[in-house]
Amino acid sequence: MVRAPPPFLQLSLPMRQQSLFRNQTRAHGGSHSFKKRRSFRPLSTKQALHMTLRSQFAKGERSLLKHKNLINEVIQKASMHFDVKVYEKAICGNHIHLLIRGKSRPDLQNFFRVIAGHIAQKILQSFPITEFERKAAGGAPKGCQKNRRKFWDLLVYTRLVSWGKEFKRVAKYIIQNTLETLNIIAYQKRSTRYNTS
Repeated sequence: MVRAPPPFLQLSLPMRQQSLFRNQTRAHGGSHSFKKRRSFRPLSTKQALHMTLRSQFAKGERSLLKHKNLINEVIQKASMHFDVKVYEKAICGNHIHLLIRGKSRPDLQNFFRVIAGHIAQKILQSFPITEFERKAAGGAPKGCQKNRRKFWDLLVYTRLVSWGKEFKRVAKYIIQNTLETLNIIAYQKRSTRYNTS
C-alpha cells in the first residue's frame, strides 16, 4: 500500500512551484533579462502594470529629481498620446515607478519606448556621460553586458498587477517611494520587492 507524503511536503512544494511560475509569467525586463534569451513581454489590457526604469548614471546633475518637471511632462504627453492611464507615479533619485494600464499592446510598447527614450535623450543632451564615468561604472551592471543601455541600466521592468489587494499594495509601495524621496517619512526596509530591476 502506497502512503501519502507527509502534510508538510503536500503544502510546501506546490506553493513554491506556483509562486515561481507566477513570477516568471507576469514579470519582464530589469534583472529578469539577465543571461536570458529575448522573451515575450506579458502585457494585458485588463490588468494594471507596474513599470520601473533605473539608472546608475542618474546622480548629481543627472539625478531624476532634478529633472522632475521634464519627466512629468514626458509621462503626461505619452500617456495622453498612447491612451495609457497612470494611477500612481514615483520619481526617485535614480529610478521611476509607474502604475499604469493601457488599452492595447502596441500602445503600451510605444509608451515604454517613448518614456525611456525621451527622458534619457533630454537628460543626456544637457549632461552627457563621460567615458571616465562609464569605465568607473564598469561599463554595465554585473552579468548584463549585452543588455547595457546608454542611460538606463536594463530593459524597462514590467509586472502584471491584479486588481484588488495586490493593486492597493503596489500603489501603496509607489506612494511610499515618493514620501521617502521627499523625506516626509524615513526609508523603510522592504520585506517584499515589487520590482527586481
